[in-house]
Amino acid sequence: MEFSIEDIVEDLTDLDLAILQLLHAGNNTPLKGTVAFQKEMFLMADYIEKIRELAKFIPHIFGPYSEAAEKGMRNLKSLGLVEEKYHEYQITPNGVAALSKAKPAFTEEQVEAIRGYKEFLNDLSRDEILIFVYVSYPDFIGKSAVYERVIRKRIPTAISLYKKEKVSLEKAAFLAGLPVEKFLDHARDPLN
Repeated sequence: MEFSIEDIVEDLTDLDLAILQLLHAGNNTPLKGTVAFQKEMFLMADYIEKIRELAKFIPHIFGPYSEAAEKGMRNLKSLGLVEEKYHEYQITPNGVAALSKAKPAFTEEQVEAIRGYKEFLNDLSRDEILIFVYVSYPDFIGKSAVYERVIRKRIPTAISLYKKEKVSLEKAAFLAGLPVEKFLDHARDPLN
């Protein structure tokens, strides 16, 4: 028995729609792996209460993690709305159709914020994503298996984020754990 997009849309949760919205943002650019997916969903949940309540993020091996979001992604893949290739997630044409037929779950402001989170994180390295999240949200580092390794590289990683113009000077210094003046000294050093 084959299901129509309309049948599928009826069963999509707001969390499913958030995932589809994230994948649709930025002209359907692929999402680069599980860490990026989980952290982008976490930032969305920090901003959109409905996602926060549904996702229920907890501290985990790579920082904030949502089992509900992971299950949602698996469900969307099984429905053919998302595909995974080379550790990247991409919305399918059926996923775009489902999203367009679904009752809007988010305000225009929230959709714009989702687009902004994807634009912010999607071209960062895994360590850049993790340093941003670990330092900005320390309540979620308790079970991290890579925190010590990532934090040892916090200064060059913060410099990289600053040079990519992803964060302000003040935020970069905060991520590096340095006063602004000292951070600038490190950023000017040609070895960084």
